Amino acid sequence: MIGVVLCGGESKRMGSDKGLLPVGSVTWAQHAEAKLAELDIPVVISINQAQLPNYNHLYGAEKLIIDTVNVKGPLKGLLSVHQYFPDDDLMLLACDMTDMDVDTLQQLKQHYHTNPTFDYYLYECEGFMEPLCAVYPTNSLRNLCKAVNSSELTHFSMHKFIRDSNYKTIQIKDKTKFSNYNTANHLRAQINS
Repeated sequence: MIGVVLCGGESKRMGSDKGLLPVGSVTWAQHAEAKLAELDIPVVISINQAQLPNYNHLYGAEKLIIDTVNVKGPLKGLLSVHQYFPDDDLMLLACDMTDMDVDTLQQLKQHYHTNPTFDYYLYECEGFMEPLCAVYPTNSLRNLCKAVNSSELTHFSMHKFIRDSNYKTIQIKDKTKFSNYNTANHLRAQINS
């Protein structure tokens, strides 16, 4: 299994690259990377081409996976990393989930290991799935790539293709761990609360 910190979004609503925002003495990307690394798995950083100059000073080239797949949204980063590591299952964590803790990630990893027959593993709360903190087995990613290449996958909604599969959910006990910060106002409100 490889951990993937998803940083490749455009961060339009935030107004600046979310992966480079500070939390303590590190960036959001480094913060997420450290949490995944505590699971004793290698970790890579998913970025788009335009972000490369800004991430080069934080990471070596072997850690940075640039988007290459011609799809939209978070699926672009996920499938691009899969192309680099076609034999590895991927644990995805969005860089803007700064409140995520290692215990929650460890629980996800444990469910993945003890229930090996599912297409995807992710958290859910009141019917809402959280695909940006999830495990994506390589066989499922391979099938998604085939569907993209054959133009069978006509949407890029992670929720939709997961719902159409045999997936395993874990109930979220603490929703605050899954907060993701998309705007400067949302971030300021959290800091001031």
